[in-house]
Amino acid sequence: MAVRIVLICIFCILLVAGILQSATIGQFSGVSLRYNTPICGQTAYRARQYSVQNSDSYNPTFWPTFWHQCSATFRTGIRTSHATVISFSGDAMLVWPAEYLTGSAPGILDGTGVAISKTLAHRLWGSINVIGMRVYVNNTPRTVRGVFAGDTDMALLSFDLEDTSQSFTAIELSGDPDHPTRADADSFAIAAGLGRPCYILMSGPMSLARLMAFFPLLIPAVYLLVLVFRFMKKHYPTVRVSVFFAGLLLFAVVLPVMLDALPPWLIPTRFGDFSFWGNLINQAGDSLHEFLSVNPMLRDVELRMHLLRQTLIFMLTVCSGIVLVFNTHQRHHHMA
Repeated sequence: MAVRIVLICIFCILLVAGILQSATIGQFSGVSLRYNTPICGQTAYRARQYSVQNSDSYNPTFWPTFWHQCSATFRTGIRTSHATVISFSGDAMLVWPAEYLTGSAPGILDGTGVAISKTLAHRLWGSINVIGMRVYVNNTPRTVRGVFAGDTDMALLSFDLEDTSQSFTAIELSGDPDHPTRADADSFAIAAGLGRPCYILMSGPMSLARLMAFFPLLIPAVYLLVLVFRFMKKHYPTVRVSVFFAGLLLFAVVLPVMLDALPPWLIPTRFGDFSFWGNLINQAGDSLHEFLSVNPMLRDVELRMHLLRQTLIFMLTVCSGIVLVFNTHQRHHHMA
């Protein structure tokens, strides 16, 4: 009995850890466009104007956040440090999902703010209580708006939406449609004058993370259903047909909820359409190829590390679930 309680606790802890890890991965943007040739600030500004002019309740479109990664020198009165910088124009949480220890990310109209990691704050000031402090980034004065958790020397450098002095190599798309496809992202990029992206990174990792988080629940659920069916068959043989149809009804109620959590390109319009499954395999293969072949920036490395953790948690959760079911089955077998 004690062993089974320990196994249940381990399974539940791992399950919660997987769900929390999935939520962390879900904070990353679902659609990321990458360009080998930088996009100038004027082109980025015109793309935003396109979004404003062509978006309404009947014809929603994307809102782009532009960014690029580089390195910069940070200098205070007495200390100097080099750090990785993500320069962005738009929503900071789309380019670097982070937990803020103090303050917040610079806003979309903030052209003078900067957010820095805990490690960089300690390196420059020896503390994270630095909100409002002045720091020179490549000799340009900036004001610290927030400090976020992180073990890497890095910073988020904001530029005003109307600042056209920068160039960018990556775009995060937010807003409508709720479940964008690769074709939606490609069409927007061309229509907005950005040109065809070299890479389109979709929400595949987020969907995979959700699947790995909740799939282990099926192990004890299926085992419990088998036990209930066997019990009803043995003690109440006349109602087992009713139980079977009740299970089918419950499945019909739960299925739409499960499908709603998946991106549309994973959901077949006709389950018997063999061409859909072929296209799905090709699309999944293309997405995986782009995800692995794109030149990884710090944001991509962070996402991959989260996915590795999720995979490890998933494997441990499945193993613990199988051991739990096997232990319970053996106990019931001996009792019988």
